[in-house]
Amino acid sequence: MSSTVESSAAGAPAPAPSTRLLVVDASDERAFRPLNGVGGIPGPAVGHAEFPDMTPLWREAGVTVVRSFDWVSRLDTQNNPESLFPDWDAPVDDPASYHFAATDQWVEAVHSIGAEVMFTVASSIPSNKLPAQDVDLYGRVVEHIVRHYAQGWAGGPSKPIRIWEFGDQPDLGPLHFAGRPEEFFAMYRAFCEAVRRVDPTLTVGGPATAFPLEAGAPYREGFLEFVRANDLPLDFFSFLWFTDGSRDPLDYRFVAAELRALLDRYGFTDTDLTLSYWNYLAVPSSSAPAAEKGAFQAATAVYLQDTVIDHAFFFRADSGRDPHYGFVDPAGVGAADGAPDERSRALALAGRALRGRRLAVIGGDESGLACAAGRDGDVVRVLVANYVAPDSALAERAEDRFTFRIPIGAERIELGLTLPPQRRALASAGVESARVDIRNLPWPGRTVRVTRTSINGTVDGPSEARVSDAGEVQLDLDLVPRSVFLLELRP
Repeated sequence: MSSTVESSAAGAPAPAPSTRLLVVDASDERAFRPLNGVGGIPGPAVGHAEFPDMTPLWREAGVTVVRSFDWVSRLDTQNNPESLFPDWDAPVDDPASYHFAATDQWVEAVHSIGAEVMFTVASSIPSNKLPAQDVDLYGRVVEHIVRHYAQGWAGGPSKPIRIWEFGDQPDLGPLHFAGRPEEFFAMYRAFCEAVRRVDPTLTVGGPATAFPLEAGAPYREGFLEFVRANDLPLDFFSFLWFTDGSRDPLDYRFVAAELRALLDRYGFTDTDLTLSYWNYLAVPSSSAPAAEKGAFQAATAVYLQDTVIDHAFFFRADSGRDPHYGFVDPAGVGAADGAPDERSRALALAGRALRGRRLAVIGGDESGLACAAGRDGDVVRVLVANYVAPDSALAERAEDRFTFRIPIGAERIELGLTLPPQRRALASAGVESARVDIRNLPWPGRTVRVTRTSINGTVDGPSEARVSDAGEVQLDLDLVPRSVFLLELRP
């Protein structure tokens, strides 16, 4: 992948027809939406030395919150030596009955980069999906886990965890919850009551529904009806979305608008919308080159800023090594040993760009050419992503339905979900280059240093460019399909 960055003075000739003009107004500032969460395993811990340390990448990406579900931090409903509460016959009040060591290390690793933890309470999927046998006992155990991580009981971390999620894809067929919806709801009630006993100001939510567009579903309308009827807290409603069936980064806008309207209809107008998982592909049989995935990641990170989603977690921001499934998840970033690739670089570049104060940008489109800009202190950053959807995603669908099979051992579980309507505008406009026109910079008449970083690992610069007396500088980028560039300007 080759590219160049050239600066030109204001008033330069107009760009060629295949060149997109992207205009950044450095004087028009607003806040970024807080969407820089991730799911993944931070690094090695007691009994899990094989996991690479992801905290340098997460620090570079400015990760603000990490979802714990992928850790060994499962509260299994059956006896399990790896569970947070290994033996259900053990005394609930005894700290020795709990298995906190590895989780404590991961919590401390997250806190060491200045990020928060969203702690997910769920059973030890895939080995066990059964509901709690004794819901009252289950609630007492949850209470002690919350006390450990929110109040330091039994030597818990000094910095409290304040965000608590219940459930993980209970609607994913027989794969994540093998009980009835009513049993899941009873466990959510016990979870909420346990958290309230510890500290009623803690944030709670769920259920991380896997199929958020299935109208009338038990873990959508049914869950909301139960929460409302029992006057339970629901600070956030969580869901997940991957684009295996569409390859469209604007799916998230459609799904979020549908869910926001649903929550409002049920009276949950103050309930946040949390995207607990997002990524390009999730089905193990789906595949795409790393550059295509990375371009999708960066473009989606830009598009998410203009949705009604309140919090988002990219899944998964680690090597893909999984302590529960025993394989390397293709949704990971980088190599299995933690070496970077286009996916990990896209995570870092988007995270660097979408911080500080958001700057107004015009010129991008909804066909994969996405642009965002921010000012963070004395640095102005511009992120340009040229995601190009594969031809298979542009072929006309027979219906807005996606069916797929997930292999679990010898089993092949067939599932299906409703998709957003297919967009003709997903087809790339075929842009080959971009002129980035940055206006109203605070350094008129001065020289700035420009560095350009690509997801292929190339770093060009710093080179010098002169800002006009009007505060304007123009930078030219050669774009190829599925490329991402971060421009950084410093005085």
